[in-house]
Amino acid sequence: MLKNVIIAAAMLMFYSLHGQNVEGWIFDGEYQNEKQPLAGANVYWVNQNTGTTTNQNGYFTLKTVDNSKALVISFVGYRNDTLKISNNRAVQHKLMPGKTLSEITVQERVRATTISKINPRLSQTISSKELNRFACCNLSESFETNASVDVSYSDAVSGVKQIRMLGLDGRYAQLTLENIPILRGAETAFGLNYIPGTWMEQIHVSKGSSTVKNGYESITGQINIQYKEPMGDEKLHFYTYANQDGKLEANLGYAYEISEGVATSVLLHTGKHIRKMDMNDDGFLDKPMADIYSIMNRWQFTGKNTEGKLGISFLKESREGGQTDFDHNKRRSSQSAYGIGIDVQKLHAFSKVGFLLNRPQTSIGTIASFNYFDRSSFYGNRDFNTEQINLYTNIVYQSFLFNTSHTYNTGISFVYDQNHSLFRDSAFTNTNIVPGLFLEYNYKPTDRTTVMAGMRYDYSTLHGGFFSPRFHVKHDLSKYITLRGSLGKGYRNAYAISENSNLLASARTFVFEEEIKQEEAWNYGASLVTDFSLFDREITLSVEYFYTKFLNKLVVDLDQDDLAVLFYNLEGRAFAENFQAELMYEPFERFDLTAAFRLSDVKTENSSGLTRDPFVENYKGLISVGYSTNMNKWKFDATVQFHGMSNLPGSFRSNPENFGIDAPETFTNIIAQVTKNYRFWSFYVGVENLTNYTQKRAIVNVENPFGSGFDASMAWGPLYGRMFYAGIKYILLK
Repeated sequence: MLKNVIIAAAMLMFYSLHGQNVEGWIFDGEYQNEKQPLAGANVYWVNQNTGTTTNQNGYFTLKTVDNSKALVISFVGYRNDTLKISNNRAVQHKLMPGKTLSEITVQERVRATTISKINPRLSQTISSKELNRFACCNLSESFETNASVDVSYSDAVSGVKQIRMLGLDGRYAQLTLENIPILRGAETAFGLNYIPGTWMEQIHVSKGSSTVKNGYESITGQINIQYKEPMGDEKLHFYTYANQDGKLEANLGYAYEISEGVATSVLLHTGKHIRKMDMNDDGFLDKPMADIYSIMNRWQFTGKNTEGKLGISFLKESREGGQTDFDHNKRRSSQSAYGIGIDVQKLHAFSKVGFLLNRPQTSIGTIASFNYFDRSSFYGNRDFNTEQINLYTNIVYQSFLFNTSHTYNTGISFVYDQNHSLFRDSAFTNTNIVPGLFLEYNYKPTDRTTVMAGMRYDYSTLHGGFFSPRFHVKHDLSKYITLRGSLGKGYRNAYAISENSNLLASARTFVFEEEIKQEEAWNYGASLVTDFSLFDREITLSVEYFYTKFLNKLVVDLDQDDLAVLFYNLEGRAFAENFQAELMYEPFERFDLTAAFRLSDVKTENSSGLTRDPFVENYKGLISVGYSTNMNKWKFDATVQFHGMSNLPGSFRSNPENFGIDAPETFTNIIAQVTKNYRFWSFYVGVENLTNYTQKRAIVNVENPFGSGFDASMAWGPLYGRMFYAGIKYILLK
């Protein structure tokens, strides 16, 4: 009798287990630090006909099948994944973007730049494929083929590049490293040059106000950098680069898996400029002699319910420029020549840890970051030194209400900024402590509509309390047409001298007319993205409009006095209006075409009335093409940039010839590169500024750099002519 009971119980248990369902959630891997449901993903057992699809919340349930312990997850435009099922635990998995050519093709073909179809914000991903199209030695050079971000030189002597987004300086866009705010305060003028291009895996560019969980500082958008992961595909990489102007670079990266779920990597970068150049014979070096060294150690770990990243990096840079006769090995006081010297040290450490809770789609994420930045510099007989310490922490709780159509993020943040600067004989010190709390609600009533609304409150020890509302909505008018709208408010603390250090390369008197208040602005945006076929080839067309309206702004007035720069708070209107259309098309196999055009109207009311901001182009056009031969053995890339008219400030605007500088013009710039790929090695050659167009005269009163009229900040166009370069890459995959 007992034997029969045992047999019956065993059979009952077997059939009970046999009839169990596997359930779980599939998320969009495009979102690095949040869980966005992926509706319509296919889920089926390996080598079986049994399968299902995820609902609007990314949820699925599937009956178990005999001898099947692996699930295949697939979605159009995403990489297929296979998951081993060994217990009854609910599945939570992120599917990564990447389009496969066919079921039997091992290689995949992914667009170099893509626009998200799911994110309620207008978000564009610049992949490693796009970054490799040209030799992007650092972040500031990574946007040469991007229509949304402009790159230009800040002055004619330091060699520093700056970016603009939606017509405004890059400091109005929030720059983050894997959603950790970076390049704050004193770093904004130089920091883009400190992020090596070879360290980056992807760049995500989102326009308009950012999400509230990332802080209050986003005004024109967010640029989020994704570094190469220790658990990524690369085990080892080695890059070298050289150009005819005497710039040499070397990069090394190595990733090592210490144990299951724990890996580390080391990234090294070094660069040097060894050639003195004065191609326009103005007596000043065209490019400073520079040395840079940086190292980063990253750690990544994953566990049953925990995953995280840790990292620490150190950078040291030295720039020596000025007149060709200046000797940096001698004391400045003993020389009559004009010199420039900039020395920087930077230390950054961070941690990101996430905890999955028992409730589905529920987690806690923590971020902690420490940043130390020290800069010592001189411009002629002017000294400017600044030391900055930043601390940042963020704790985010994510879950849902009722069902996964209603998700939310809430949490607290803490920011500590200490800045001590010395300009000539004057010291400027401020400490700003900002605790904050936020709540963000995401509602997805249907597969076609997503609404994201957020509010955060922060209290600044310098500026008091303030609210930052944000709202984004996305609606699919059809399967191929997506409409987005956004509005949001952003704030930022202005560092007048640090953020305008290009003006140090002049004899202008710095005048502070009043205490500078916190900058405050609204951003409104709308966009339409459509995908359709032409001759059986997919086209993506995007049209967008963004308007930024300042309630308060640091006015950098160069109009009132040609021999001075005045800093004061906005007392009128200031806005930036941008319209852009962009088309991405593959007219035939392995040939990519991008064409874009943008109109910009950026104005600020100062002592001269409502005037166009200096050095901002009124339009920009771009045509970029890339072709790869079969198996990607050869790659050919070229980009043509059409630059519109900009303007100069003050009296320079109407009489540039009287000051010995060139008047702004429209111009065309072309860059091109040819790459030969082998299994592990790649060899490339390229050219920048193929048209050889330059602003030959960019320094006012160049003959008398210590005189009252000297000004090297009047740069509006290319400062260097045609430049050829070459490089070698070695990549060993795991």
